[in-house]
Amino acid sequence: MAEGDFLLGQVLGGYRIDATIGSGATGVVYRATPEDGSDPVALKVLHDNLGSITGLERRFQREARVLKKLSHQNIVEIHDFGMEDGRTFIAMELLRGQTLEDSLEEIPIEPMKALEVYDPILEALAEAHLHDVVHRDLKPANVFLESDGSVKLLDFGLAKMLSIDETASEDGTLTRKGRIVGTPAYMAPEQITGVFIDVRADVYALGIMLYELLADRRPFLYERRSELLRAHLLEPVPPITEVREGLWVHEDLQALIAKSLHKDAGKRFKNAKEMLDALRALPPEPVTFDLKIARQAARQRDQPSSAVISASEAKAITESAGIDTGSVSMQIVREVAAEARRPPPLDPSKVTGERHRLRLPDPPTVEKPAVPTAALFMIAFVLLGTAAGLWAMLVAT
Repeated sequence: MAEGDFLLGQVLGGYRIDATIGSGATGVVYRATPEDGSDPVALKVLHDNLGSITGLERRFQREARVLKKLSHQNIVEIHDFGMEDGRTFIAMELLRGQTLEDSLEEIPIEPMKALEVYDPILEALAEAHLHDVVHRDLKPANVFLESDGSVKLLDFGLAKMLSIDETASEDGTLTRKGRIVGTPAYMAPEQITGVFIDVRADVYALGIMLYELLADRRPFLYERRSELLRAHLLEPVPPITEVREGLWVHEDLQALIAKSLHKDAGKRFKNAKEMLDALRALPPEPVTFDLKIARQAARQRDQPSSAVISASEAKAITESAGIDTGSVSMQIVREVAAEARRPPPLDPSKVTGERHRLRLPDPPTVEKPAVPTAALFMIAFVLLGTAAGLWAMLVAT
């Protein structure tokens, strides 16, 4: 019996489960029919070890409500969500076609076609980022190519629902504080360290995906998860034109990829909209490939799956990379990142037609001592000399 087949024929949350569509690290997707006779849906049921965490229900429902507000032609529509008999489920629109991951497995995508697919992905992310929604698990397996040629993003916010990497719930019942859920092959450095995460983590994953679509491979190909995560933290990205024979990439497109993959989140595109604008500003045909050159090696597919990374594993990896997430410098990064996400209040009397810019508070001023430091040293030296002289006189008598 295949994974998840034991639910076939059962009813969950008012949906009769008809067939298994696929499964992954976070759950199993079924074709299901609502009991009211309406159109079939894709029903994603989270694995028991993820969906039964004490206190997850309120968190899940809170996040799902936010996701239901995202309305975009390139984002899969969520119809319903809930928990029943200890099982957490999401009912989504049923799509027909295949994932980008499956398509890449069959044949490399032509570079210019890759940019055509990439544009709607960025559009969807731009809409999400406008509402401060971070996907957290961007990868080809979460991009769906429909039979009519349209593109849909899947699993929005699921990694955030399953992560407990910010704080415990209101009543303190979440029991796995510190774990990270995502796909190691596409994780941003700050997502790995757990220092902070915002929409720029999505930008990093978008950069990995674009690199992969054009080069027909991801930049880091380690099989061991610890080595892969460490590469995201420390290793430079191999130049894209050197990893695929016959590939030519315009310098502006190379710069776009490099910016999206910067280790420092502050030096990436600030969101998907800014990255989309840069993509659309590229010159015509910014990439070419000699189609006579066949795929040189089997595409690596053993590392695209989502994973649950414990706090202890993340700590071990960051420490092996020489990064101390508990240091004062990292604490400053956390505080600055939190402040950057907090919009400053607007003074209506000072609002003009110009875009309001975020301005971090000035650092606290340090009062200078009334007496200069050099003078204090001189006084101390004189006093010390006087004391030494008096001691010599006493010894002599």
